[in-house]
Formats: sequence, C-alpha cells, structure tokens
Amino acid sequence: MDALECISTRRSIRRFLNVPVDFETIITIVESGSLAPSSGNVQDWKFIVIDNKDLMKKLCEHSLNQECVHNAAFLVVVCSDSEQTEMHYGLRGQRLYTVQNCAAAAENMLLTAHALGLGGAWVGAFDEEKIREILGIPEFARPQAILAFGYPDEVPDHKRIKNLSIITYFNKYGARIKKIHHVLRDYSLDWEARIKKAHTVMERLREKTRKVTQKTTEKIGKKGGSLFQKYKEEVKKRIKARKR
Repeated sequence: MDALECISTRRSIRRFLNVPVDFETIITIVESGSLAPSSGNVQDWKFIVIDNKDLMKKLCEHSLNQECVHNAAFLVVVCSDSEQTEMHYGLRGQRLYTVQNCAAAAENMLLTAHALGLGGAWVGAFDEEKIREILGIPEFARPQAILAFGYPDEVPDHKRIKNLSIITYFNKYGARIKKIHHVLRDYSLDWEARIKKAHTVMERLREKTRKVTQKTTEKIGKKGGSLFQKYKEEVKKRIKARKR
C-alpha cells in the first residue's frame, strides 16, 4: 500500500492472534522508528523490545491491566534520553522536543506495522515509576510510550474523522475559508446551489404562468359563453390590435 493509504486505513488494534512475529519483521518496525524526524537530528530515543510473556504480564499489571500489553506478540517501549536535547535546547527541549521526537518515532513504527500486515496499539496509560523499575530505565531516561504489536484478531470499527472545515484555519487561529470546498476541490456544494437556484427560478415561472392563466380565465368567464370560444375571440382581438 502507498503512504496515504497506510495512514488513512491504520487503526488501533488491541486483540492479537497467538502467532509469533519473526525477528526480521520486528527489526524492520524498530528501524522505521529510528528513521523518524527529531529536533536537530539528536535522535534522543531508546527502544526496548520485549517478547518475554512473564515480563509483558508485569508491565500489563502497571498499565491499567490493558490486555493488549500482555497478549501482544511483542512490545516496544519508547524511551526519551533527553540529556543531549536539553544541552542544545534547554528546558523546552527537555520538556517538549523529546516528547515530540519519541511520538514521531512511535507513529513511524505503528504505520510500518500496519503496512506489513500487523496491528498495533499506542499505550500511554501506565505507572511510569513501576515501568522504569521493571525495565531498569535510568533516571536520565523516561518511558514515553508502550507500543503493542501482533497479528490482528479483530476488525476495528470505522473511524470517525472531524471535518477539515472545523479543524483547519488559514494564516490565523480561528480564520476559516468560507468556501473551503473549493480548496478541497469538492464542487458538489456548488452544483447543489445551482440546482436549488434553478428549481427556485422554475417555481417562480410556474407561479407566474398560473396567475396569468387564472386571470385570463376569470376575464373570459365574466363575458359568458364557451370558455374555449371566448379564448379564441380574445386571441383574435389581440392579433387585430397588433396589425393596427
């Protein structure tokens, strides 16, 4: 699948088949994380790959007992190593850039797994200190995410996406383009407006014709005689009047 298809069809998978994933595939997924962008290319991340079921069960107990952490084929714990980032970018680098960098790496791995036919889930709810203790993560590093991977054992529901016209601004926060559908090359709204306008014009013409017919009928009816005959006589009179 191409990149756009991969992005648009990826969903979080939390139920996995009891099928192991080969080492080459695991390394391919992890390597994709290392190819993510990072501030100043510091690559301030560390990846802990876990396939030991006893260890995964311990991590699950301190991750709100989310079953995907225990039942996955393998886990990747993404850690930030912010010493170098803080040295270059100060407190903002330590608090923000390291989080952004690890998030980019995590998304790369989730997309790669999907492209390879696996499912994945991003777990952020866990006891950070317990995870640090279990995995022996040093104080200068911080666990940012637990990624659970495996072959899917579920078909996820259709994802509801917010309309771009609601979440997209131009040049200023809150500034929207009135005709955003033009930017998105969706001209169906224009056609609907034209059709509605055409219907309105036709309705006006019908109403005008109805009133003229009613007025003529009433005028002829007052003079008595056959309605059709009176109508013919009225037409003849108008023709004669024009010739004069």
